[in-house]
Amino acid sequence: MSFQTGWKHFPFKEIDLTLNKYKNSLLSLKIIQLSDLHIKANLKLSYLSSLVKQINDLNPDIVVFTGDILQTKANKLKEHIKIFSKIEAKSYYVTGNHDIVYGAKALHTLMSEAGVECLDNKISIISVNGISIQFIGFSDRYSFVLGNRRPIKKLLAQLDSNLLTVLLAHQPKDVEYIKDYRVDIQLSGHTHGGQIYPFDKLVKIFQPYYSGEYIHNKTLLYVSNGLGYWGLEMRYKIPSEIPVFTIN
Repeated sequence: MSFQTGWKHFPFKEIDLTLNKYKNSLLSLKIIQLSDLHIKANLKLSYLSSLVKQINDLNPDIVVFTGDILQTKANKLKEHIKIFSKIEAKSYYVTGNHDIVYGAKALHTLMSEAGVECLDNKISIISVNGISIQFIGFSDRYSFVLGNRRPIKKLLAQLDSNLLTVLLAHQPKDVEYIKDYRVDIQLSGHTHGGQIYPFDKLVKIFQPYYSGEYIHNKTLLYVSNGLGYWGLEMRYKIPSEIPVFTIN
């Protein structure tokens, strides 16, 4: 699809990620990533309802939102965000820079009411298929605008190095903080993959990791093109995506 406009698409993208240490033990862990929705009040509720239904039909173990859920004030989107309460899998989110602009506190309230747990600067351990999985989240790099410092070193030092670890961070550049700590997978968004060709060339200048799968030291980093739009509700040669990861 070279040209795409508006909220008509459900671009699920099957992606296999292999972690040799856990091969044959994870029993095909499935994670769905929703990134950069940029929800506005004019987005039809029927679209989100259909999206959630299709997510449930795929029967994921975990659903994650990697930031920029908002493109208008959170309190204008109560009915939109309420739809996420119908997600059947365990779900987490971290804030993006647009969420900070449009109301991170109100978003936290609405997402919590919908059963989606905020993982900003937190660690959560859950068991899937008998395997303990450690999720860690960073708030967005621009959290300082709200007077919030990100205790990244302290947080990373609390990780259990024996557990499979997945980091949720809106901006791919946060992979630079991992360094000596064990993080198996980082899921990010933010870049939209450039959204409109040839502007992706400009994005590449500022974002060394801008679309797709990378290896940074020992961390597997995936940067989603995202589902929504910033600015014009269009994409050209850079389609939206909803990654469906199968991890072995």
